[in-house]
Amino acid sequence: MEKINQKFFAKNVLISTIPVIIVIAILGSFSIVITERYVKDEINKNNIMILKQNSENIELMLDEMDQVYLTFGINTDVTLHLKRILNTSAYSFEDTLQLNIIKSLLNATSYSKPYIQSIYIYFNNPNGNFITTSEGMVSLNNYFDKSWFDAFKNMPRNVSLWTEVRNLKLYACEQKPVEVLTVYKRIGSLYTNKSDGVLVLNIYLDYIKDFINSAITIPGQKILLIDRNDNLICQSDDGNFVSGEDIRQYEGNNIISELKSEEYDIRYISIVPKAYLYRIPLKLLDITLFLLVFSSVTIILLTYHTTKKNYANIRNIISIIDSANNNSTFPNLPTEYKDEYSYITYNILKNFMEQNYLKVQLSEKKYKMQAMELLALQSQINPHFLFNTLETIYLKVLAFTGKPNEATKMIEDLSQILKYSLSNPSETITLKEELENTMCYIDILKMRYKDKFNIIWQYDNSLLCCRVMKLMFQPLIENAVYHGIKEKDGTSTIKIRIDKYNTEMRIAVIDNGIGISKEKLKQIKESLKKEFDYSEHIGLLNINERLKLIYGNNYSITIRSKFGMGTAIYIKFPLWIKDK
Repeated sequence: MEKINQKFFAKNVLISTIPVIIVIAILGSFSIVITERYVKDEINKNNIMILKQNSENIELMLDEMDQVYLTFGINTDVTLHLKRILNTSAYSFEDTLQLNIIKSLLNATSYSKPYIQSIYIYFNNPNGNFITTSEGMVSLNNYFDKSWFDAFKNMPRNVSLWTEVRNLKLYACEQKPVEVLTVYKRIGSLYTNKSDGVLVLNIYLDYIKDFINSAITIPGQKILLIDRNDNLICQSDDGNFVSGEDIRQYEGNNIISELKSEEYDIRYISIVPKAYLYRIPLKLLDITLFLLVFSSVTIILLTYHTTKKNYANIRNIISIIDSANNNSTFPNLPTEYKDEYSYITYNILKNFMEQNYLKVQLSEKKYKMQAMELLALQSQINPHFLFNTLETIYLKVLAFTGKPNEATKMIEDLSQILKYSLSNPSETITLKEELENTMCYIDILKMRYKDKFNIIWQYDNSLLCCRVMKLMFQPLIENAVYHGIKEKDGTSTIKIRIDKYNTEMRIAVIDNGIGISKEKLKQIKESLKKEFDYSEHIGLLNINERLKLIYGNNYSITIRSKFGMGTAIYIKFPLWIKDK
């Protein structure tokens, strides 16, 4: 017995632990994978957004070049005056005025933007003269900044716009030069397609760095600006790049996003360490491992406790069975049971003690079942007897009059209705068959109520092949006559409209009888929601129950009525064309 207990314990541990471990492992793995993908997508989206923001801010600075170009690169009068001034060594009063105007225009642009260090305008001239925002017209021979001119001369003529990073030492005593991003834009000749001048825009690089650093939101993120030649333009404070080629060494352990500016041929690059990406998945992994260990230990302890308790209960049950086999005295019945084992013990004792009584009960039950079967057989009615009787009455009436009359017509209609209604009630028939049998019923009502009501049918012949439930219209017409029209003076009208909408058939039975009071209408609607029970509106309740049996919940019955004006019943159910 002890060996059985040990095997039982080991089996319970495996059964209880393995599914939990599998579920936690699967959920943990899925959580890690999904979280990693989500975080990666979010980082990429965030990087692109940051790069777009930097691109917009930085290119807003660079676009100052376009404003200057509109004045000095396109304006014919200004360009001609400027070229003439740069190519002469003797200035007239008018030249001085024009030069002051040009300088004022440049200074207005430069001084209004704190990130602009200076602007140069140059056209080819033998004197090496050019215009600056700080000093007006100067010569290359005696100006501190000459490197831009070399860049302009060495750049191929097919390149119209380019950038480079330069160091400017404004004064000889300066220890640290000023870093600027220089933007070049060629100015074309007025008469040829060749460029003979250039606009030079110098932007403080520190401003660009401030924009880059303020956009960083992820720890360890690095943002770089790279030019067309893979040269480094600018980088965030924690970057240690020398050129664009250094990015390759970061590809393995980092997420790299890139955005390219087509206009200025600048690449904006964001580098985020993958360690940030795996920060949350690693936490989820730690939580998953903790849950696995905690769940395993908890399940083992609970399984041990449950197994020990169940083992004691099983020994008690075995002892009771042994007592029964040996005809020994049974223990007393427990007054209550708290678990399944005490319940089993209780029922074992009770079954053994009441065995003889149960045999008697089974015999009595068998006798009652036989009696009920006999009663059911005796209660069956043969519909053929009714048909034969009606046929006999029909012949007797026909013999009295010698020809068909209203009585024989009513008997024919009644026989047809009886035969129609006693056939399989769950069977669906065509709308045409239902209408033909409904007409028989209306003929009987007409003979009784004469001109008390009129029937108006409204339907499309294409619907006659559709399948409907048997006895759909008869109870509704009967309710309209007996509860709405019979009590009203004069001739009333019953309008029956049949149409389809999409995949539904819709039926409306509308009368202008006396209508239904609010209280009575409320009772009828409540009865439709309850289990079927007898009511004076049993026909409507019967239709509701049969629709529920045939179509499930895929139907609806709506009743609208106003006392003194009439009643309308609307029914919707699926449109069936073929047999189901």
